[in-house]
Amino acid sequence: MNLKEIEKHIKEALPGAIVEIQDLAGDGNHYSATVTSSKFSGKSKIEQHK
Repeated sequence: MNLKEIEKHIKEALPGAIVEIQDLAGDGNHYSATVTSSKFSGKSKIEQHK
């Protein structure tokens, strides 16, 4: 799965979310994603990561 596909799946699951994805190794296999969404408000860090 490439960066754009990952971003698309996240945005479909969390409409209106701000999604930032980085290719950590530059090889298309290791990514870091930061997702900001109002759906995470009031949830613990553990709940946000589920």
